[in-house]
Amino acid sequence: MAPNVANRRAFLSGVAATLATASLAGCLGDDDEDESDGNEPELIVDEAESLEGDTDPDTWRDVEEIRFDAYVGGWVGVEPSHIDRVQNPTLVLFEDRPYEITWENRDNVKHNLAIYDAEEEVVDEYVTDVVADAGATETLAFTATAEMSIYICEHQPGIQRGDIEIVDDDGVPVDDA
Repeated sequence: MAPNVANRRAFLSGVAATLATASLAGCLGDDDEDESDGNEPELIVDEAESLEGDTDPDTWRDVEEIRFDAYVGGWVGVEPSHIDRVQNPTLVLFEDRPYEITWENRDNVKHNLAIYDAEEEVVDEYVTDVVADAGATETLAFTATAEMSIYICEHQPGIQRGDIEIVDDDGVPVDDA
């Protein structure tokens, strides 16, 4: 009888974890029909305060280092100040300039950071190691190139991702032609 009880507990624990994750990710929907059509993005991570950061290239001109906190619901900006507490902020990077992104695991869940192109393929092997322990950090050093399109956690790719906009020295968007 003991093995069945253990299996039932494991099954119920798994169901509870799945429901908790789904509700955190907003997968269960909203019964309030007076709300938006459901296509509006919503904050998932409690520590985030906004979904939009400053994307003016002049604001990003002197940025060389970017810091994130990693949560199962998304990346939360820490530095520079114009992305502080922004969930999955758009990064505006100047072509051919070096950058470092450092992120800290904040929730004991597996995370890594990878830079992808528009076809969602890794650009130039720009991927950090996987970290699963809260408080652990990883840093990715890279040079911005036109093909960069998004940064993503490969373990939560649907909700832990943000856009990358590559601009030239004048702040004009560079197309990956």
